[in-house]
Amino acid sequence: MKGILVIADGLGGRPTDYKGKTCLQAARTPHLDALAHRGATGLLDPVTPGVRPGSDVAHLSILGYDPYCEYPGRGVFEAAGAGLDVQSGDICFRTNFATVDEDFIVLDRRAGRIESGQDQLEAALQEIQLVSDPDVKILFRVSTEHRGALILRGEGLSANVSEADPHKKGKRVLEIHPLDNCIESRKTAKLLNELIEESHTKLKKIPFNVRREKSGKPPANILLPRGASSMPNLLSVNEKFGVRGCVIAGGALYRGIGKIVGLMPIQVEGATGGLDSNLNNKIKAALKALKTQDFVFIHMKGTDTAGHDHDAKAKISFIEKIDTAIGILDEKLDWEETHFAFTGDHCTPIDYGDHTAEPVPLLLAGPAVMSDDVDKLDEKSAQYGGLGRISGNVLPMLASLNNWLPKFGA
Repeated sequence: MKGILVIADGLGGRPTDYKGKTCLQAARTPHLDALAHRGATGLLDPVTPGVRPGSDVAHLSILGYDPYCEYPGRGVFEAAGAGLDVQSGDICFRTNFATVDEDFIVLDRRAGRIESGQDQLEAALQEIQLVSDPDVKILFRVSTEHRGALILRGEGLSANVSEADPHKKGKRVLEIHPLDNCIESRKTAKLLNELIEESHTKLKKIPFNVRREKSGKPPANILLPRGASSMPNLLSVNEKFGVRGCVIAGGALYRGIGKIVGLMPIQVEGATGGLDSNLNNKIKAALKALKTQDFVFIHMKGTDTAGHDHDAKAKISFIEKIDTAIGILDEKLDWEETHFAFTGDHCTPIDYGDHTAEPVPLLLAGPAVMSDDVDKLDEKSAQYGGLGRISGNVLPMLASLNNWLPKFGA
């Protein structure tokens, strides 16, 4: 049996989103509704009720890992997903290119969501050497838009440090502090503060940023690291369920989560991780992968981006784009041997513009799924679905339907 999991990032919403409806309710979704009619629906708390999850912990939980015990921090996922070779002992960070003034006051946390030219920023950062400890290597890789991943590699380092991003415009870049009294944490904090200062010195002078300022765009003139972590010791999907799988995602975080749990990343042309991402190509790649793989995880990001931008029309449009792609999947899948799951990793309501703790709709379809009486996929309809309300563990549910699960107990 084959399994496919599609996660629409930030899928859920509130009735305050658009004319008394959530964006999912307002969108035209004939293909998802048809699958809801054939399958079973319910509500999913990505972690547990009342927990407002980050995308990283939500994905871990959905994939069947305990985020309270097995979450290492976000940086290692970003680094692995960006294509860096993460090694034992590396200290990994997710990063933003941001715009600051000469007093290090943040003017734009995302430097205008950079469209292109990030390789020039990457090249400038590769020139930095840390005077405090020249033996510590800096490895940096850009991912999408303003995002990137950073590794500090050397002796005597620790992930137990704070972050630089104040998370608000008009605030000063935060000084990084050790979170304990260990010499390794103090050393790492000192090196990071030096790196941040040097990043500003280097980046503000490069032609890329000079051109951005002349054209009225915010320069990407500082690097803000956060989410410090090191390599975790997680069982792979293969070790858990005895199956081979792959991940299809435009964003480094989601590729990285997949890689860390043993899923093979598949690059797809046009998979940008943004609103312009080519979802149909993702579906075609998934269908091809299922010929040799047992399980495919597909991540779709645009719903979350539109939610963060308070843009209801863009979110509705992207949901409809997802539905069109799901229609291709529905038509091409071998439904006699495949089980399908569709959900979100959290809500991103339009008015709030960030993650919230409400549950998201969950849909399961396939030959072993007992259908319910729900024939539409949205937050309200899913309240009446046969799956009820569950917490995390969507991949283990797929594994059960596919008879992959080992028995618990004798």
